[in-house]
Amino acid sequence: MNMTNGLEQISKFTFHFSNMDTFFVDQSATIKLENSLTTFPEPLKPYFSGMIERLNLNDYESEYDVSFHSNSYRLNFISAKVTDDGKYIGSIVIGPYLLEEPTIFMIESIISDNKMAISLKNIMSQYYLTLPMISTYKANNTAEFLSYLVSTFHSYTFENLKIGALSYDFQTEHPVPFDLIKENTEQAMETIEKRYRMENEMLYAVESGNIELYNTIMTENQSTLNISHRIPNDPLRSIKNTGFVLNTLLRKAAEKGGVHPIYLHSLSTKFAVQIEKCISFQQTSELYRSMQLGYCDAVRKLSLKNYSSPIRKAIEYIRINLNQNLSLDSISGALNLSPYELSRQFKKETGKAITEFINNRRINEALYILENENISITDIAFMVGFNDVNYFTKVFKKIKGLTPSEYRKNKS
Repeated sequence: MNMTNGLEQISKFTFHFSNMDTFFVDQSATIKLENSLTTFPEPLKPYFSGMIERLNLNDYESEYDVSFHSNSYRLNFISAKVTDDGKYIGSIVIGPYLLEEPTIFMIESIISDNKMAISLKNIMSQYYLTLPMISTYKANNTAEFLSYLVSTFHSYTFENLKIGALSYDFQTEHPVPFDLIKENTEQAMETIEKRYRMENEMLYAVESGNIELYNTIMTENQSTLNISHRIPNDPLRSIKNTGFVLNTLLRKAAEKGGVHPIYLHSLSTKFAVQIEKCISFQQTSELYRSMQLGYCDAVRKLSLKNYSSPIRKAIEYIRINLNQNLSLDSISGALNLSPYELSRQFKKETGKAITEFINNRRINEALYILENENISITDIAFMVGFNDVNYFTKVFKKIKGLTPSEYRKNKS
């Protein structure tokens, strides 16, 4: 047996059995084979890149052939050593996967524990939602399966495996009447035209962030939504393919609605991975509704369509760099704009001075994090860009009428 072919087959078996990313890492900690659905979003790569290569896969002092790994990002992996004549040649690695639901509290704790920028919270949350979440029982079963595959590595004879296909041709015994063909064609044309009208109306609703209009459109057009016939022998594949198209259309509609591409990229990537992982019609139906409402919600919360280009850029810069030292001079300098003109135009379009806008944004972000009682108020102040907890408390009370401690106590 060719060793490389054998490793490729084991990696493929593991990937399809576990439905999780699978890698073969050689003895020099280099990824040689990869079967994966998920990728790290670009803004997270400085934190996550090289994570698999840094796992302790060949610990000579360890008695384990199969190991569970976890890190401070709450990401988990399973590895199994592969040997050839008793010599370690590498490991099969499965992951990352989660053992708990990625709640917003969990994401905030990870950001706090790893000193990450709070502006990454949405991207982190969307990425974690693409990861498989399994029980400890399923993790143990997967580890046992992987152990079996690796232990019987040299027993496989893939070269001698013969796989063939049979095809059948069932002809219609009686010709179809012309009138019936004409009637079916006219019905099909009417259905297609209705579907395209509905699609345009739906995209307009998303572009406008109008969830109420969207719900009305979907309720009135339920009968036109079944497209599972497009691949008759694999209707689930039809639904998934349509989901990918829908994801693209919704992303473009939200972009027209004024949402910045950095948010749309992570959102569409999350949905693309979730589409491929669906295993039932019910899952796809629930996911597609979440997609449509998710893009509508993004337009409502993140759209900057009504602002001029300089102000859009300034607001995006503030959002992305919220935990940094922000001022009129630093923002205007980064965007190559006149401080005076930026200040005047910002107040005109938003109704707030830049400092007031930044403080409001930071306090609104802090409100969400304060619900997580595992993160101290001092840490929250630094996470949202305040270098002085006393100043954070002063600004918080000015905007909300309560100190952060009082707000947290009242919420509890």
